[in-house]
Amino acid sequence: GTVTLVRRDTLAKLEVKENEAVPAIVRLLGEIQENLFQRALAFQAAHTVSVDTWEQFTEAIEKSNFVLAHWDGTDETEAAIKEKTKATIRCLTFDRKQEPGKCVYSGKPSQGRVVFAKAY
Repeated sequence: GTVTLVRRDTLAKLEVKENEAVPAIVRLLGEIQENLFQRALAFQAAHTVSVDTWEQFTEAIEKSNFVLAHWDGTDETEAAIKEKTKATIRCLTFDRKQEPGKCVYSGKPSQGRVVFAKAY
């Protein structure tokens, strides 16, 4: 008359009465989703770095970080960065600041940072 539930994120076990299984599973799935989301946010924050030079960029990419770097906006520069580091632009964030700077690769003017990373 009981059901054993095992969380895949923490491996914790929970025994519930069979007639209470559905609401318990629904609640547990919400808790698991929130836990995974918070872990992903913490991982992202711990592995995101802002760089200003090509040397800093390549070092950060080699450490498998998400890298916030100035980019000149050209396809040629993006392709050259990908060829040299295997990193590509992952996104232009919604809260991207208009921040004048110089592209980490070409040195040309940039209007803001973009997120680079390697795909695995």
